[in-house]
Amino acid sequence: MTIEQQVAAAQAEMTQGMLYEVGDRVGLLRQVLAELGHPENKFKLIHIAGTNGKGSTTQMLRTILTTAGYRSGAFMSPYLRSPFEQITIDGQMITAADFLTAFAQVKQALGELTLPPTALSKFEWYFILAMVYFQQQQVAWVVIETGLGGEFDATNALDQPELVIFTKIAYDHMALLGDTLTAIATTKSKIMRPGVPVISYPQQAPEAEMVLRQAAQHNRATYWQPQQLKYTIERFDLTGMTVSLTSEWFTWSQLTLRLVGEFQVANLATVLTAVHVLQQLITIPNKCIRQALSQVQLPGRLQVIGQRPTVLLDGAHNPDGSQALVTTLQRLTPHRPLTLVLGMLRDKNYRKMLQLLLPRAQRVIVTTPDNPQRHLPANELAAACRQIAPDLPLSICAAPQQALRLAHQQTAVDDLIVVTGSFYLVKELLPDD
Repeated sequence: MTIEQQVAAAQAEMTQGMLYEVGDRVGLLRQVLAELGHPENKFKLIHIAGTNGKGSTTQMLRTILTTAGYRSGAFMSPYLRSPFEQITIDGQMITAADFLTAFAQVKQALGELTLPPTALSKFEWYFILAMVYFQQQQVAWVVIETGLGGEFDATNALDQPELVIFTKIAYDHMALLGDTLTAIATTKSKIMRPGVPVISYPQQAPEAEMVLRQAAQHNRATYWQPQQLKYTIERFDLTGMTVSLTSEWFTWSQLTLRLVGEFQVANLATVLTAVHVLQQLITIPNKCIRQALSQVQLPGRLQVIGQRPTVLLDGAHNPDGSQALVTTLQRLTPHRPLTLVLGMLRDKNYRKMLQLLLPRAQRVIVTTPDNPQRHLPANELAAACRQIAPDLPLSICAAPQQALRLAHQQTAVDDLIVVTGSFYLVKELLPDD
């Protein structure tokens, strides 16, 4: 078999297990890691949970560590083009050869435990593979995102992080995590470990904040949060922004970011607080922080993929993300007519998302994302749009590519097209470059 065929065969074995993990799987994953010799204990870990902002926070931190001279891995989701994007070292994806090596090692460990490959979900497979790969590559640091929640998430099999970070906690996955911010925050707080410093997003909702503080106190963990955050945005456009910010933990002037959106300032403050704590453990020169932040990009998050008309892709897939998108558009392009291309999942709070998005639009084109188990059919999404904005011009397209072509036909060159609602929609329309 070619290496591509070997990868396809391995991935086929990995995807025959559960689509979603059910119940407490952490004990099983700890068994697998133990059989592998605990690869996760061979490097230093930063564990990140939260509803929104995990990707930005992970990428900023990992890039800072790399720029400061530390070989650094990241485990992130979702991916947009290749599942290998979930496992990176210094920004480079795992190679097919390294993937196959790690896969064989994990499969052998499962065999020793008399477990078939289907014993793990796809996400659990990639998590364990990442730990093996990072050990093989002798990384110094790894930044790891939770997949879903915290308490029962695969990544909660990790026992010895150096830092635990919480990005913004908001409403999402309520069927699994609970329908209150208190319940959601409680589940996420379970990644805390005794004595391990906790970093929290500066603008947490009070209910979530109370849970995190109490959990940190219970774990005798220092709780770091930039409560006295002040900032000034000196430049703000579709290429990024320049921001100066201070808190009780840091003072920075004119940091340049390629990330777009005022909401990124709070993510940046979370990162700078984490770096402040890390600088008590390792050397991270300030010039490396500044250089790293100017390099960070996140595909599929307020990403410009076309001009005349301007076309933006944004993976906002819950009401908090949609609100952040609308706020950014109001600041960046308050008077430009907007065509929305929407595709959503039925298990999301899509009605609330539509209530936030539709008032900003001049027309909307709905389509169906490529997720047969979870997608909201375009005709159902159209019906929801008509209930909320009955006078808004609306078109239905079966395929996302067709929807984007129609948007170009209906939109003047000086206007704006925004594709949003689901990462599954963004995946299909992301350019190949």
